[in-house]
Amino acid sequence: MKKPCRPTLLKGKFMPNLKNGRCEKGLTLVEIVITIAILGVVITAIYSFYLAGIRGWNRAVNQMEYQQSARIAVDRIVDELLIAENVEIRSNNHRTIYFEIDLNGRTALYRFRLTGNQLALERRDHPHLSYNVIALGLKDLNFLIDENNRVHITAITGDEHCEYLVTASVLPRNLP
Repeated sequence: MKKPCRPTLLKGKFMPNLKNGRCEKGLTLVEIVITIAILGVVITAIYSFYLAGIRGWNRAVNQMEYQQSARIAVDRIVDELLIAENVEIRSNNHRTIYFEIDLNGRTALYRFRLTGNQLALERRDHPHLSYNVIALGLKDLNFLIDENNRVHITAITGDEHCEYLVTASVLPRNLP
């Protein structure tokens, strides 16, 4: 007994086999193309969600690095200035601060300064000179000494999308 042909997805037409007149099970070329197109749209949507997640992750990591860099810079400056003597700002742009620290009877001259996007700590202990990079990625660094000898520090990091501002103030303990 012959099985009747079943309609395909396209316009309800029957697809008999031309060789023996029986119906064959399978998909037409048009059905396969439509399936592949739908699958392509679904995969593209999934991939766009994946890329959005990766971009968000990278943005969060960059923000964390910028904030951490500014925090490290300000914390180190505060730690050094707490034990400083003779603190002064000698530059007009307020990006460099000079101070002295007594090292068991010998005085060493220090300075924090912003060079490019690096915060550097330089120590001059005659005849030695040391240069240490403290933090990277700083856009701006400002020092201000008020009438009470309190040093105010402002560090700015970030990129074209967002800036992070970290501020602190410290009163050096060894000022006259």
